[in-house]
Amino acid sequence: MKKSMRAKLGMMTLAGSVLMASCVPTMEEPAQIQQVTESEALVNTTSSTDLNARKSVEKNYFERFANQLAQVDENGNPTNDFPAYLPGTGTGNSSHMGKASTFINQFASYGEYGLGTVGASVTQFYSEQLEALGIIVDNDEVSSVTTDGKGNSVWFKNIQNKVSFSEERSNFEAEVEIVGGTGKFENATGTATVSGYFNPSNGQGMSTIQGRIEY
Repeated sequence: MKKSMRAKLGMMTLAGSVLMASCVPTMEEPAQIQQVTESEALVNTTSSTDLNARKSVEKNYFERFANQLAQVDENGNPTNDFPAYLPGTGTGNSSHMGKASTFINQFASYGEYGLGTVGASVTQFYSEQLEALGIIVDNDEVSSVTTDGKGNSVWFKNIQNKVSFSEERSNFEAEVEIVGGTGKFENATGTATVSGYFNPSNGQGMSTIQGRIEY
């Protein structure tokens, strides 16, 4: 049942992402993100006698995506009620990967201050799609994954969300932590801010992530 649910959800979000891919604007990164100067990058040399030991470098990180979200229950069935999950996929660009895709999952529910969201495990609905790309996410706190489809991926954990809902446009901002990845981003760390919006009536929206990454 879980397999068919993921396949059904994957078809829903994939169809929306393909339609939106041609509408993604070319990413124009801020000048400070396009170029990482020697004075701006922080290089940490591993304390090792191995002359080939890998150095980790802290750099600016930026990405922009056009997203397609769905509103579903825990079984992946569409629903108009809350609480509900808001999984989705996106296509766009990452400053360290070029063209890339993103997989997202959030949980929306009513609380003391109204309707809000928290990060939910991205593998709840997208484990099969990620595994097909060679990405095994072994951390349930990872709520979004960005990948170039070539073995490189960055994993994000939600720290705090701010969301304002309306019938035509919902805006959101979140603080996230980079908690690993695959390929050249294995054991990556960092922090970033997510901002964007989506239309609750059709799930279409945009998002950006801007921060610092060390890998």
